[in-house]
Amino acid sequence: MSEPTVSVVIPAYNCAGLLPQAVQSARAQTYRDFELIVVDDGSTDETGQVIEGLAAEWDALRPIRAEHRGLAAARNRAIAEMRGQWVALLDADDLWRPDKLQKCMAFLAANPELSIVYSPMDPVLLDGTPIHGHNKPCHAGRLTERLFHSIFIHDPAAVFHKRVIESCGGFDESLPVGVGHEFWLRVSRKFEFGLIDEPLALRRWHPASLTRSNRARSRGTKARMLERFYFERGGKEMLARRPAMRRLAKVNFGAGKAMLRSGRFREAADHFAKAIRYRPTAALAWPMWLAAKAASLLRRSGADHGE
Repeated sequence: MSEPTVSVVIPAYNCAGLLPQAVQSARAQTYRDFELIVVDDGSTDETGQVIEGLAAEWDALRPIRAEHRGLAAARNRAIAEMRGQWVALLDADDLWRPDKLQKCMAFLAANPELSIVYSPMDPVLLDGTPIHGHNKPCHAGRLTERLFHSIFIHDPAAVFHKRVIESCGGFDESLPVGVGHEFWLRVSRKFEFGLIDEPLALRRWHPASLTRSNRARSRGTKARMLERFYFERGGKEMLARRPAMRRLAKVNFGAGKAMLRSGRFREAADHFAKAIRYRPTAALAWPMWLAAKAASLLRRSGADHGE
């Protein structure tokens, strides 16, 4: 067999009920020069059997079984074994429109100076009902500043050349959430982004969606990721300081509120303290920090007294 041009990557973890539709949306593509790699990320449900059954019906699907290490590790495993020159990401709970790959590859052929293209992604419920009011404006070109302040690139809407991975590295396996945001931020330091300004993928919202299942963890991870990008991964040299400090104050304030609501008072106080450090004039952060600090001290006092 000749080498495929595109390698489609689907990480799958405990998604036996949703995965077949995602695979079918890949199989229905009008563009045909691709392989599909599905990585079973150590699922404990029927996902492994579902993958094997789908692979038996379609020889373009390559199944990989791996230990459970998370989304980033599953993607990196697939990319390490891919045969194509281009990578197209698809999540097990999302869908592509039939002309997604065809339009992306035509755009890239017409713009050979670009290594990445993406499109908007329409949010829908599991039954296909559109969700209005959740779309963000998308942009083309150099995007570091914009991506630091908002994540508008959804992974299943993107196609990129393997030189992007070779130049910038793979997905960060230390992150439980925000894997795509961190990756595109890092990539944006070196690459321009092309944009097809029409939705070519569908983002299915459901109760088990990872980034929505634990808001405190998600927001805390996001705050730490943005801090690391700014201070350690080149952001400081590329971003205007004042708006960057406002952004870091905002995400830490949001993380603090989420931690406070979940009863993680010491962590909440730490995030509010960071918000104050990044933006001392953030008036709301001061009383929130005091409340979190007091709650943390009361809890510690109660524990010390055996309550």
